[in-house]
Amino acid sequence: MYNKPVFYDSDCLVCFLVINQCDILQELFSKIIVPLTVKEEILNPRTPDIIKNNFNKLVEIGFVEIREIVYGTYEFDFYDSIKTKNFQKNKLPIGDGEAAVITLGYINKGIVASNNLSDVMDYVKKYGLNLITTSFILAMAYEQNIKTEKELNEIWNKMVDKGRKRSLPKVKSFTDYYSNMYIKDSEFMGYQ
Repeated sequence: MYNKPVFYDSDCLVCFLVINQCDILQELFSKIIVPLTVKEEILNPRTPDIIKNNFNKLVEIGFVEIREIVYGTYEFDFYDSIKTKNFQKNKLPIGDGEAAVITLGYINKGIVASNNLSDVMDYVKKYGLNLITTSFILAMAYEQNIKTEKELNEIWNKMVDKGRKRSLPKVKSFTDYYSNMYIKDSEFMGYQ
């Protein structure tokens, strides 16, 4: 899994940016890829400075690569088909960032990093994509001895305190997630 390119949606990346915990990502991955649409979401004028500053630092050191989906290419056609055609009837189109990470993940045989399961899950299944979420990344950090269980519980609480509760599973702590959901997530996401 670690040798595949990882394409981040804003909801997943912001969880780490907002609490200054990008070191976890840097320990786990040699680089991450952010679609241009996601970069624009993150650098929106309404985005808190801490998020923008941390993101810009990662770009400056070359850890974050920005990838544009260029009009007139196969990537653009694939992206456009996701944006304009509903995968299931009576379902709203997915967001630009989600469509971009699915497109890039599919075409580049990579991993989609997103917490927005309602938008991405149908496409992940349809195209056989690998998926990781914020909680799954925290579990990876635990298993790689990057952070202790205590540290990860503190990180979990900081994410909740900074308004990222909807990006995490509906459990109280990292310990609860790891004990009760991680194995199932690993199987579901195709890593066991």
